[in-house]
Amino acid sequence: MAGAEVALSARAKVSRWLEEAIASGSIPRGGEIPSERELAKSLGVAKNTVSAAIEEAVRRGLVVIREGSRKRYAGTPGGASLASSTVFVLAGQMSFTNVDTAPAWSDAFLALDVVRSLSKLGRSVGLYTPQSLPSGGLDAIFEARPGGMVVTNSVSGDPLAMEALRRCREAGIPAVAYGNAPELRVYDRAYSDHRAGSRDIVRWLIAHGRKRIVPFFPFVPTRFGERERIAGYEEAMREAGLEPVAVSVFGSKAIDVGDKAEAFRIQTALAMAALQSLKRDGAFPDALLCLNDDWAKRALAAIHNLGLVPNQDIVVAGYDNIVRENQPDADFPFRPAVTVDKHNERSSEDLAALVLARMDGTLPPEPQARIHQHEVVEILQRNSP
Repeated sequence: MAGAEVALSARAKVSRWLEEAIASGSIPRGGEIPSERELAKSLGVAKNTVSAAIEEAVRRGLVVIREGSRKRYAGTPGGASLASSTVFVLAGQMSFTNVDTAPAWSDAFLALDVVRSLSKLGRSVGLYTPQSLPSGGLDAIFEARPGGMVVTNSVSGDPLAMEALRRCREAGIPAVAYGNAPELRVYDRAYSDHRAGSRDIVRWLIAHGRKRIVPFFPFVPTRFGERERIAGYEEAMREAGLEPVAVSVFGSKAIDVGDKAEAFRIQTALAMAALQSLKRDGAFPDALLCLNDDWAKRALAAIHNLGLVPNQDIVVAGYDNIVRENQPDADFPFRPAVTVDKHNERSSEDLAALVLARMDGTLPPEPQARIHQHEVVEILQRNSP
């Protein structure tokens, strides 16, 4: 009897560990359970004890076995099946893994915040990137037949993301995308209006006395959101009776020398050359509209290196509110005068709500769009070296 009690206690230990690991997110919903050998070693119990505990967890629905696979995965509370309840989130490359430390403007934050929003609502979630897909790629994901899918990476021109959305549509799996490119409009989607954001920031520049405003991009804008920014710029200029000008391209996507400081130096030199080419009758433009706050740094450095005062001689507008404070970095004393905050946290909430509503059958049959309001953020600190 004593031996049976010890065995039962050891099995209870494993069961409790599984419950706590899944509840805390240490093993995310849909995530793979460690092997029986690994668990036996880490928990200090026999391998057959782990097997018994996992078999019990499978019966309870806490752990599930995917069809055609011997691997075990974290299920959902109450025994709901993985296939009917799990939402898979397909993200781009993830430079951050913690939603609380990922910058709010980043694609990583958007994906991680979708996961957090869904988890708070009691849904199991599987987060994948192109690098972390199972060995079978998308085939392995669709063999599991998720209850829904959210694609958060920049899908315009991304073959993997578009393929995932297409397969969801063919299989009748609810799918929600981030963005508003034409090819996404057959899906539910949430997005920030880049055209309106650019239009508002150009209106701000005009209201502050700037007339010769030049889009100043590191490369030719080709993605849908980038083209929308240019369209918003042109609308605001014409609205004010001003003539839009072509995008001034000062860099290249190909510049990658490995050393960030050296790359910055090269990009700044290219920005200086581009600014020199924009002089008309000896005068520079009085404002630059940059792709985002990070690329605006090259423009600001170029202005300073040309002997001009950033945001006085030439006002620089950024985008994305990458640095959410008015104080400059210790190693870089300049900031754009104005930027736009897309408020990714609102998009993540919309993406999570849309996929759940579609899974629950509470949305109209036609694709739904959720557009959230951006915010023009004035920084306006005096830039000085």
